[in-house]
Amino acid sequence: MASIVLPMSMLSPFAGLDYVERDNDLVRFRDNPIDETLSTTVRSIFDALDERRDDARSALSADDRDLLTLFARRRALRALRDSSARALSDALDAYGLLPQVSDVSWESWFKATLVIGRDLGLDLDELHQRFVDGATTELSRRAAVAFDAVERITQLAECHVIEVATTYGVGLFESTVIRDQTATTLGGLTGRPVILGQFQVGYAPTTNLAQLCVDVADALDATGLVATTALRHDQLVGSTFDLVTSGTYLDSLGCLSFFADGVEGQPSFSVQVAELATEEHYDTTFAADDLAAELAEAADAIEEQAALATGPCVVVLSALPDFAEEASGEPVDLSAFLEVVRGAPEKG
Repeated sequence: MASIVLPMSMLSPFAGLDYVERDNDLVRFRDNPIDETLSTTVRSIFDALDERRDDARSALSADDRDLLTLFARRRALRALRDSSARALSDALDAYGLLPQVSDVSWESWFKATLVIGRDLGLDLDELHQRFVDGATTELSRRAAVAFDAVERITQLAECHVIEVATTYGVGLFESTVIRDQTATTLGGLTGRPVILGQFQVGYAPTTNLAQLCVDVADALDATGLVATTALRHDQLVGSTFDLVTSGTYLDSLGCLSFFADGVEGQPSFSVQVAELATEEHYDTTFAADDLAAELAEAADAIEEQAALATGPCVVVLSALPDFAEEASGEPVDLSAFLEVVRGAPEKG
């Protein structure tokens, strides 16, 4: 049977280009040569005649759109790290090639990109005009709202994007957003109701929580027994400590998490790293270090969990369900991994 040759307009311009899973970790940022290849490809398409640009846009698959989105975020971070105008322009070009308004995280990453550009001293009017010249009418209309809003934004965190600094350099992560404003959290051990910030879960640790989380994740990776995923913003679930009913959260100054995927039969588990705050309740002060120690003890006592405290921070490992047919019915023991974690803060 003769092979079918697709018209050029139906071929993805990004065929064969892909990131590896850890490339979406913008806290533990690592260079990937694909960034430079994509930079050239994206700019070439964006600067092409309208017809060619539209053909390329219509040929984008769901994977291509995900690729462009991650590329845009990585280039925004590159712009922040290196004060690079080219990287910032790359990020906006990538967004401008996306076909649908829903493809762009306007309130977080897009606005954050503009704030980074503004803080680099770039001309936002020029960036806006370039975006309009290459994007669809619908995207241009929505982008105008974002460009207009930048002058009212004073810091990156207002875009639901948090900047941190670790041994990997400057990093970024998207903060968790609360859609249900009626939700409440409970204080660490006191059970005192805590009012959440409007729409956004807070992140204001007094320690370098991101560095602690990086140290823990890297220590686990170094064993070769698990492969960790990207670090992300999270909340402490109350049931992790057997304190409250499922669905409620404990107050913290900040919480990050990731997954550790088992290799060659090793268990998979989630890891949460959080900093507790000192609490005042009925004229009694509960020191953060004491709260962390008590929460770690409570979490460690629950089957298929392991936990420890280091200063005001708590680290909790929780086994993930294994649905494989050959999976053992025995409880998962994470104590060996906890010992790996125990040495991580000492290395940081």
